[in-house]
Amino acid sequence: MQAIRNILKVAALASCAATLPAPAQDAYPNKPVRLVVGAAAGGPTDIVARLLGERMGKSMGTTFVVENRGGGGGVIASETVARAPADGYTILMGSISTHGINPSLYKKLNYDAIKDFTPISEVVSYPMVVVVNPAVPVRNVPELVAYAKKPGKGLSRGSAGNGTSMHLAGELFDTAAAIKTVHVPYKGSAPAVAALVGGDIDVSFESIPVALPQVKAGKLRAIAVTSNKRSPVMPDVPTVAETVPGYGFEGWLGLLAPAGTPQPIIDKLHREAAKALADPDLRQKLLDNVMLPVGSSPKEFEAFIRSEIDKLAVVVRSAGATVD
Repeated sequence: MQAIRNILKVAALASCAATLPAPAQDAYPNKPVRLVVGAAAGGPTDIVARLLGERMGKSMGTTFVVENRGGGGGVIASETVARAPADGYTILMGSISTHGINPSLYKKLNYDAIKDFTPISEVVSYPMVVVVNPAVPVRNVPELVAYAKKPGKGLSRGSAGNGTSMHLAGELFDTAAAIKTVHVPYKGSAPAVAALVGGDIDVSFESIPVALPQVKAGKLRAIAVTSNKRSPVMPDVPTVAETVPGYGFEGWLGLLAPAGTPQPIIDKLHREAAKALADPDLRQKLLDNVMLPVGSSPKEFEAFIRSEIDKLAVVVRSAGATVD
């Protein structure tokens, strides 16, 4: 009789297990992961997301589907992920805009950069380059600063738009160098660079991949990079900090999940991201796109985001930038 009871218990347990949802039975992941990107296809953020997603997907036995939801400096993408189920199947390729600049830039933001997300890992960092129209008679940062301070002179500084990393990198430079340039916002990097090449503006802080072709063609002059170290892509171009001590400004990208995502899933995503970023082939592809692989831990990335929000809030207030 006891043997019969035991058989019945086992059968009942098996029946219960069969009715449990698939995620409770199978190890994560058991379906494609949606990687939301707050930028258009083909741009630097999209390229990094696709390179990393492809490598992580192969390692994890699934597919990372990149979903481009551009607009509002990554606001739309961030809201999408913040409201998604916290199950590891929807994650965000966050950026200096979504989790550094926007919390101070927007008067009303429909997501909380800290409370609504669980950091996974910083993926890459990248410098910008200070470029001028060749008609501007400066070849380095000291000459740029001196020219800007001349009576009757004035420099117009373009950017990809109010509150973008390009805008704030220039505002930080103005403060650090004790100069004043006139900010001229454009709707993206492409029109800003076109205006600079055409002589409509004098100087711009621009992403290296966008500016480099124009520099090589002789249509723009590169005078400095914004990182603390010289870029291997432009080793002969000095850093701003070599002239203006303490100046440093770098963009970055990183993976985040909705708040409440189980820690084992966060840990697995971090391990896989770090493993992918350590792969020599992927590292070289990222470096070819002027992106420096990072691969920080979730705790390190969280501390970094908090420090970026605090640092950039000062720059945003100084610039007087705001978006309703």
